[in-house]
Amino acid sequence: MADDQDRKSPEDEADKADDDQEEATAATRARADEDDDDEDDDDEEPPPAPKKKAASASSEREAEPKRRRRPEALKPVIPPEREIAAPSRQTLVMLGVMAGATLLMWGSARFACNAHPAQTRKPREVTTAELSRDPKGAALELQQRWNSYDFKGALELAKGGIADELQKAQGDCEKDSAGCESKKKSVDGQVLATAALLSRGPGSAKVRVVSRGGAGGNQTVVYTLEQEGAAWKVSGRGAEDPAPVKTAEPAPLPAPSGSAAPPPSAAPKPSAGP
Repeated sequence: MADDQDRKSPEDEADKADDDQEEATAATRARADEDDDDEDDDDEEPPPAPKKKAASASSEREAEPKRRRRPEALKPVIPPEREIAAPSRQTLVMLGVMAGATLLMWGSARFACNAHPAQTRKPREVTTAELSRDPKGAALELQQRWNSYDFKGALELAKGGIADELQKAQGDCEKDSAGCESKKKSVDGQVLATAALLSRGPGSAKVRVVSRGGAGGNQTVVYTLEQEGAAWKVSGRGAEDPAPVKTAEPAPLPAPSGSAAPPPSAAPKPSAGP
């Protein structure tokens, strides 16, 4: 039992201390409530009556509308150039790229337009087989080669009597090869000829060729051509193109009946002088 009393004594002391603390807290609260009541009583007392002048001034102020002051306009502040950073580096780089690409495309297009392939600077060499497919082309090429002292090439487009004439001219040229070669160089690029197709049948045709300069000089010849397979060859020639046949003029129509037109009379003879 003594042990139990010893154990309970600290607990009793703790309970007693708690009770004392609660009593002190209650007393403090009571005092605070009394102070609040005193302050409320002071607030409930009516304020002293204001003077008449002060009341009239306050009423006039309340009656006047309150004017609001406009805020002062803020002055624009221009930031420094470094903060603006316009145009940016990326914009400048893109503009440079676009300008370079434009110049590159313009230069390449100009170069491509002004550049000429090799085949346009020098005429393509046309073979004899291509030239002899048409009678007009065959006759024109024969005359051109003949006047340029190219007898061997002219023989490829000739037959019959024309071939005999070309062989004779070739023999004369071989006798004086130096003189013939000098003549050939002198007429290089100066021989001109034109051709016109006069008639064409199933296996024959006539072509008129007018030439200027060269071995034949200035002449107009009508060639007769014959077809051999797919090629045309000159077989003969004649004089210049014959003059066209004059057709009879139509008779004048008779005058209508009842007209006063006089019959045609001879022109009056000039009178002799006194």
